[in-house]
Amino acid sequence: MHFVSSLFAGAAMVVAQQQAAPAFEPTDFNVTEALRELEIHVEEIPTLASFLEATPLEGRAPDRKGSACQTACATLQFVYGNDHVYAHDEASYSNFTGSYWSNKQQNVSPRCIFKPSKAADVSAVVLLSRLTQCPFAAKSGGHAAMAGASSIEGGITISFANLNGIALNEDKSVASVGPGNIWGHVYESLATSNRTVIGGRLFNIGVGGLTTGGGISYFSPRYGWAGDNVESFDVVTASGIMVRASVHEYPDLYWALRGGGNNFGLVVNFNLKTIPLPQGQIWGGRKTYMESEFRGLDEAFAYVATNAAQDIDAGLYVVYVYTGGRKLGLPVFYHADVLEGSKSPVWAGFNNITAVGDTTKARVLTEWATETMHDSPIGKRQLFYTLSTKADVEMATFARQRFFDTVASAVGNVPGIGPNIVFQAIGTPQLEQMQKNGGNPLGLDPKDGPVYIMLLAASWTRKEDDARVTAYLSDLLEEIKAEAVARGSFVDYVYMNYASEYQDVISSYGATNQAKLQGVAQKYDPAQVFQKLQPGYFKLDRAPTPGTEYYNI
Repeated sequence: MHFVSSLFAGAAMVVAQQQAAPAFEPTDFNVTEALRELEIHVEEIPTLASFLEATPLEGRAPDRKGSACQTACATLQFVYGNDHVYAHDEASYSNFTGSYWSNKQQNVSPRCIFKPSKAADVSAVVLLSRLTQCPFAAKSGGHAAMAGASSIEGGITISFANLNGIALNEDKSVASVGPGNIWGHVYESLATSNRTVIGGRLFNIGVGGLTTGGGISYFSPRYGWAGDNVESFDVVTASGIMVRASVHEYPDLYWALRGGGNNFGLVVNFNLKTIPLPQGQIWGGRKTYMESEFRGLDEAFAYVATNAAQDIDAGLYVVYVYTGGRKLGLPVFYHADVLEGSKSPVWAGFNNITAVGDTTKARVLTEWATETMHDSPIGKRQLFYTLSTKADVEMATFARQRFFDTVASAVGNVPGIGPNIVFQAIGTPQLEQMQKNGGNPLGLDPKDGPVYIMLLAASWTRKEDDARVTAYLSDLLEEIKAEAVARGSFVDYVYMNYASEYQDVISSYGATNQAKLQGVAQKYDPAQVFQKLQPGYFKLDRAPTPGTEYYNI
């Protein structure tokens, strides 16, 4: 390997150029030497003295409670100072852990929190983890429901908060976006240039997790998902080397990062293709329907899904909620053309049934993302569960009815409960967009479309109700899946960003794609750093919490 310097978006970066070596990481790779190249001289740091031993440490199990993490955190503090490392007894530590969306994540207690300021700092923490065998996690926006997704008990939680640059290239076709950003800030920044990117639909969702999990966007009906619209990824690999993965360079890594999650490296820059967005506006909003209109709502939704080619700027999802004893249907509409959105012919079915509320209008994207965020406040217990089916109106009706038939008796008296079932339409044109630039690893084929992605979600207040809520959603999903299989409607695909900790997402991509992803990981990470030392979230061979009685498909 050799290094070349390049300048992109005003930030200096070192990008490794792949040579004709038999492996990306040589078999004699030396972690200590790699740290020295980053000006971290292990032998001169007192806290690391005990790790200067001839026997490699990488064969032993990660140590998140003993000397390993104590040493790693002390070393980070020695090298980078207190401003970049938060310890337990500091207010900054409590403020950080309290910033996670889900209370489950807030309750995780890392040994320390490290805030890198540049890519080389990220390389350093990965290598220190390898040297000491202290495990780590990385936080972009921190919007996952499950504990351990972007924080780690007793280990190093890496906060990308300082890697928050946003810059357009000269012709404004690519935005370089750091993983410390949330989508609302990205939209605000790009709106001044009448541009935007294919990103999340809530203001406070992080750039990193949404994109590497696939990423459904307001603009997906025309352009595909967020991961399908990344021009390139700047990613720190397990050997501390940063590469730029694109359709032309490291194309296998580029393919894997477009839905393969956190299994291949730490992305320190997302170079995103931009699209025009005059005045930062789109059309959209929510309508409210009472129970008497639910069947018509199911049919209108199915029409949009199966006739998506009529208008590839139109998209929607339907939320059914149980609140205060009431049953409500709340479809959310969006259209990329602010002037034509309300006129789209695909909305005809909705216009023919009576809504009791309607907020659809021309909207500033950032303001709408903020408004939507408020529907899901920070700090409650959270659980997601998901499955996919063909766009079958009877299937959606069955799932909706079973939800409303069972929710009150099962969890209706749980304090603070907020249960809902959501249907997301993925039309065939959207699936076709997933095939561009070499495709992605998700395994969704346009010939099998259109698809419904179904989300069961709940929020509540008390930890002691976790098992009750989880059992209810798990049992309900088992019942819905059985019906889908019986109807021939089941689609074996699990959307990572909606999945529960009990679901093995990567296996749902298909055996061929799973094996290919494992091969990419073996190539760039032969020591399995991102499988073993970064154990949280969805790994290549397992669910985050495997081996339980809960629904796991």
